[in-house]
Amino acid sequence: MNRIKIHNGGLILLLGVLLFSNCTRKSQLIYMQEIAVNDTSEVFDNKPLSYQIQAQDILYIKVFTVDPEVSELFNVGSEQSQQMYQNETSLFINGYVVNDSGYIDLPVIGDVKVAGLTVTEAKEEVEKLSIKYLKNASITLKLISFKFTVIGEVNNPGVFRNFNNQLTVLEAIGMAGDISPYGNRKEVLVVRPTRAGTITYRLDLTDKNILASPAFFLLPNDLVYVEPIRSKIFELNLPTISLALSSVSTIILILNYVRLNN
Repeated sequence: MNRIKIHNGGLILLLGVLLFSNCTRKSQLIYMQEIAVNDTSEVFDNKPLSYQIQAQDILYIKVFTVDPEVSELFNVGSEQSQQMYQNETSLFINGYVVNDSGYIDLPVIGDVKVAGLTVTEAKEEVEKLSIKYLKNASITLKLISFKFTVIGEVNNPGVFRNFNNQLTVLEAIGMAGDISPYGNRKEVLVVRPTRAGTITYRLDLTDKNILASPAFFLLPNDLVYVEPIRSKIFELNLPTISLALSSVSTIILILNYVRLNN
């Protein structure tokens, strides 16, 4: 029976070590720890990247002229237009979609190439071309297809839309309900599609230096993936581990019983 106690005691000790090694620690849950611990006024000179319009982007364009009838050609009916842009379907139907060749088709003005331009540059291009056809026109142009995706160990994963001029990775995670207790704040992947190819960034959200990362400010179509910590994997495998330990313990009991009775 001493052998049985030793074997069972060893199994309990092993299980205890596994549980302790996979416990979530406070240090794993705190963002930008050096700033959180130390009162600092350090300045990080990081500005949002200028996004270049791509094919399939959707633009909101409003044109004001001295002639209300001409303005209405662009603005799809003034009072109704505000309601038309309240949901995603209306954004697609009533916005101007950049075609695969990089152009938008505007009434009166015609095709305007906007792919590869920033929003400001696209506005200037429309204004330049409108002078030929419209008198004293005032142009408003905005990107309304700024969508991004947050997946992995967050409380509310999904595809989201941003209607501000900029968005940080922390704001994106906040919109996704924050990282769950099983999310690895030291391993956050940002996947960024560009015209030249896909770029990836690894972020450690516990490090204040993320404030200087080129991925701190997100761009349209970025994907944020939060990896799980080891304890999540352990929890998923816990039933299998428990079953295995129970089976081993049972086999040991049987073997010892057989030895004692021979």
